[in-house]
Amino acid sequence: MFRTALLSAVGLAAAVGGPIAVYSAKDQWKSFSERSSSATAAVAPQSNTAAETSRRTPIAMAAVSGNLPIEGMPTSSLGEVFNFDVTIGWVTKRWPRVSTGMADMKTHGYRVPLMTGTRLSDLAGSLTYYFDANQTVERITFTGTTGDARELVALVTRRYGFTRRLTNDPGLFVYEATHSRHARNSILELRLARVVKSSNPYQRFKVTLSIERPAERKRG
Repeated sequence: MFRTALLSAVGLAAAVGGPIAVYSAKDQWKSFSERSSSATAAVAPQSNTAAETSRRTPIAMAAVSGNLPIEGMPTSSLGEVFNFDVTIGWVTKRWPRVSTGMADMKTHGYRVPLMTGTRLSDLAGSLTYYFDANQTVERITFTGTTGDARELVALVTRRYGFTRRLTNDPGLFVYEATHSRHARNSILELRLARVVKSSNPYQRFKVTLSIERPAERKRG
């Protein structure tokens, strides 16, 4: 089985309510690679001592879940995580560590490290769900990398009505969706990496995605 390894937060970002963890896609691909190459190694328990827990700020939540990796369980479908029907309980059960505190006047964010698998089309990075006062997801954001963006593009175009917007930058691919009930648009930006190493093909694209809850969602 894969050897469980903790992913370290690579920075702090300021937000209303306190600091939040920013998860590195590079570190997550490395972590998955290390686990794959150590398939015969014993599973290492996650570090979650009482002393460590006591040092966490009130907005940083941690849930101990046995061998559950900190980046959550792999998924066979990106639609499983880019889904406006998820609940706060689902988020905290799926990921053993959830950072909160990303708040504005109407929503409260729950940020998790995401690693959907080891295929080229899989994603690694930082995923955030923004819930409103009724605990309904109003916005989903993701920042990270992928080796093949076609599955993600197919999802957002089919389910959320994204269409491509041409740019003057040949290394930038932009997809947008306009929803009348929001002041902001949903947007997907795919930035082609300047250098793609054969030893690490999973970082061919830098991904920045923000999906606003549409008034009427298309079912994929």
